[in-house]
Amino acid sequence: MLGSRSRISLIALLAAATASHAARAQEALPDIEIATAPEPGAKVTQSKLSTNPIILTRSDLDRDHAVSITDTLLRRNASISSSEVAGNPFQPDISYRGFSASPVPGTPQGLAVYQDGVRINEAFGDSVNFDLIPTVAIANGDIVSGNPMFGLNALGGALTLEMKNGFTWQGVEVDGRGGSYGRRFGSVQYGQKFDDLAVYLAFEGLGERGWRKRSGSSLLRGYGDIGYKGDKTEFHLNFTGAGTRLGNAAATPVEMLERQYNSVFTTPQSSNNDLLFVNLKGAYEADAHLKFNGNTYFRQFRQQHVDGNLADVEECGSDEQWLCQETDGFANEPSFQQSVLRDGNGKRIPSSVLNGAGVGSIDYTRVNSRSYGFALQGTYDAPVFGFANKLIVGASHDRQHSDFRGYSELGILNGNLAVGGTGLLYSNLVPEGGFQPVHVGGRNFYWGVYAHDTLEVTDKLTATAGLRFNSADIALFDHRGVSLNSAALYQRVNPVAGLTYTFLPELTVYGNYSEANRAPTALENGCSDRLHPCMIDNFLVSDPPLRQVVARTWETGLRGHHEFGGDYGRADWHAGLFRTDSADDILSLPSDVIQGRGYYANVGHTRRQGVEAGVTWRNDFLQVYADYALIDATFRSFLTLNSGDNPYADENGQIHVHPGNVLPSIPRHRVKVGFDYKVTPQWTFGLDYIFRTGVHLAGDEANLDRPLSSYGIVNLKTSYKVTDNIEIYSVVQNLFDRRYYSFGTYFETGSEAIGFLGLTDPRTLGPGAPLAAYGGVKVRF
Repeated sequence: MLGSRSRISLIALLAAATASHAARAQEALPDIEIATAPEPGAKVTQSKLSTNPIILTRSDLDRDHAVSITDTLLRRNASISSSEVAGNPFQPDISYRGFSASPVPGTPQGLAVYQDGVRINEAFGDSVNFDLIPTVAIANGDIVSGNPMFGLNALGGALTLEMKNGFTWQGVEVDGRGGSYGRRFGSVQYGQKFDDLAVYLAFEGLGERGWRKRSGSSLLRGYGDIGYKGDKTEFHLNFTGAGTRLGNAAATPVEMLERQYNSVFTTPQSSNNDLLFVNLKGAYEADAHLKFNGNTYFRQFRQQHVDGNLADVEECGSDEQWLCQETDGFANEPSFQQSVLRDGNGKRIPSSVLNGAGVGSIDYTRVNSRSYGFALQGTYDAPVFGFANKLIVGASHDRQHSDFRGYSELGILNGNLAVGGTGLLYSNLVPEGGFQPVHVGGRNFYWGVYAHDTLEVTDKLTATAGLRFNSADIALFDHRGVSLNSAALYQRVNPVAGLTYTFLPELTVYGNYSEANRAPTALENGCSDRLHPCMIDNFLVSDPPLRQVVARTWETGLRGHHEFGGDYGRADWHAGLFRTDSADDILSLPSDVIQGRGYYANVGHTRRQGVEAGVTWRNDFLQVYADYALIDATFRSFLTLNSGDNPYADENGQIHVHPGNVLPSIPRHRVKVGFDYKVTPQWTFGLDYIFRTGVHLAGDEANLDRPLSSYGIVNLKTSYKVTDNIEIYSVVQNLFDRRYYSFGTYFETGSEAIGFLGLTDPRTLGPGAPLAAYGGVKVRF
């Protein structure tokens, strides 16, 4: 927590900002339209919506000088939190109401993400790579909860992004900045309208060495849109291309972090991501009440991941001239012929290659995914029996094909914990949990059909209802044999129904019930047997298919606004309750057969419920906001799980989960407050404070260990308009250089390879970024 002096300073800044300037009258804000289905034409005004969405505007991103969309999402809404499980600031795990959108393959995903009507969760694992989205090209976005119209994976909700085009943005803008840890960033965007045609182009580039050792990153992102707009038709062909090279400094033993906060555990760790995404979308207005929207797309995603690790390898028992897999934990100990390591030619690997050094492994995975599909949606907004009504009907089809390869190179662990390669790819013949290279293909066929209706029963009462049918045909093909072949079909109809009542023009009450489902991915189905664990996501085995997850959500609340009149501005506020019960939830669990490996399993019922409340007050000179969320995420079933590295596990290395135990990695309380103040018409100064309580570590599902400490950080930003076209700005993150940890798990301290470190605490944690400052110039023509 911040010290008392820091808290006093924060309160003083807020008080001074509030009291300083005599404000002018605030212009009334329009009723914003929110997406109710994937295609852009399906929007309903917020006052008619039976949930409470999170609204993201372009001005919010500009105000925060965001490099990634997650920068603004994390600063302004308390229902959203993050952790850097991948160990890179450009690939955060985002949690909304306890459901994740993560770039880490194997993380059970619970949010659907759409870009211009196309679901961009990746084909192999449903992961979300925010580093591939060109931030400067985003026009606006929403996070919508409790709406199954967004299809698979929208258990917690859906993030929808609408991109810029030459009809909505014109001019030329150049932005450049630099600062801490060698960061340099530049962007340029251009938009122009030529009668019925328009063009928009945007490019971004970033490089930095990173604040942790060996964690440098570089990003190149581009976006282009060519559009045509006639009297009744509008078409856009747009392209997104990106290439990112990311250093991953993952969780590190806490004793190492206490000695040196920027330390990392084993390296190398890196991810290279490449994207090519083409989308053709169109709209046709048949008459004043009937409109059609649709798209067809192609998306190719490639990822190469390198991960240096300790290896479960030792000299072979009495025959020490060869290297074998460690066999502790096996129910049936493998024979020498099975466990001995072999190179790419099938020859045994002698222990002499290590030259007495510690043994490590460099694990390589490569994914090449291709996705294509189409969607068509019609919107009809003519009155029905005299009642204003908006009916949306749509269908979508997606076909995804993935090629996945995983293999390992024997390595030597150096004194700086960097794993040096020996050039020897290794494998063995252990049938359960052994070392084998993998080459599999994944195939996903998704169909969706939906209908959603919004009926204004009276001027004050609005009713909404809808259904969506989802069908997911998921298959895995073994290119090295037949043992990994699998296929599963998941289908479900998900309903939604809600009411909105406007007591006064300034006060609305809403209520909503919805259901959503998530089909297990090919990756999860390929690693779902406790007796055949995987080094996720490096190796897969043939396992029985998992059951799909079904989430049922209730939510209700109030929202409103008040115009104070005169010089006193406007306040907007909201307060709500929600509960989501998930059946057959899927979690990644540690193996009780082999240390360091894991598997996926349905874990019965889980519940995520909570309170959300916030207020924003603004006038011509000042905006002040405060947001709070309580997220109570718990298990609702009895479970017995392996967690041998948890110091509080029983003598068998197991923990026993009871209903009411808290889900790991989800903070219970979050608070976000801040302000933006115009000191003069040219000079703007802003501050935000982000607080969250500590979380339980992964591997402590029974809540036996103490959670991580709570923490709060302060960020500053300021900008000055030299002219109408030139702006200089600066951003300070973590002003008081607060050291904190956002997530953690456990590791084996007794490994001989790291005995020289003298580590006794099994906790391995993800540290948060320290103080950083950046400055830049933005020029608009």
